[in-house]
Amino acid sequence: MDTARNSPFTTDGSITVPDAPGWRYRSIEPDGEDSLAVTVEGSDGVRVTFSVPTFVSRGEELGDVTRIVIRARERMDRAAGLGA
Repeated sequence: MDTARNSPFTTDGSITVPDAPGWRYRSIEPDGEDSLAVTVEGSDGVRVTFSVPTFVSRGEELGDVTRIVIRARERMDRAAGLGA
């Protein structure tokens, strides 16, 4: 089996955020005893870091929260572009 070809990770160690075009997980790591720090990066290079409780550790749950954070960031960027 060609593990490099079947790996979800890119050569830079990131992984695509499902259903969030242009966004990639950069890191997911412990942030204290009860939380995880998640860093994602958009195609324009902007990075967003947020924390979730450790019980939000399943891929589907983490993906849901990540997409909410991404949508909020994109909304903020659009509003800033309108001078709001």
